[in-house]
Amino acid sequence: MDYKLGNVCHIEIAAGNIGKAKDFYGKLFGWTFKPMADTYEFFDAGNVQGALDSDSKPGKDGTVLVLYCDDIDDKLKEIESAGGKTTKGKTEIPGHNAYYAYFEDLAGNRMGLFATK
Repeated sequence: MDYKLGNVCHIEIAAGNIGKAKDFYGKLFGWTFKPMADTYEFFDAGNVQGALDSDSKPGKDGTVLVLYCDDIDDKLKEIESAGGKTTKGKTEIPGHNAYYAYFEDLAGNRMGLFATK
């Protein structure tokens, strides 16, 4: 996929129970799934991909929009300069040649970043 700066490239949904969440989204919306870990499973909704995460609980740590950027470290510096806050620095995604990070926006919403370098 050819991502551009600011494109939504991944959505994480607090699942509670992975099995129930898969059943719900699979049956109601036709999503397909691919496991990554016991508590994290990728979904494909056809027009967007993301993951169900049972480590995140519905509520404040709910759905996370993950935005593409070219360089996570540079983007986190920009976010902090604009008044946002880094909550998890650049972290490798094992086996995917990619990285992620989390930040809070000005309203305190949890958001994510994704990059391949």
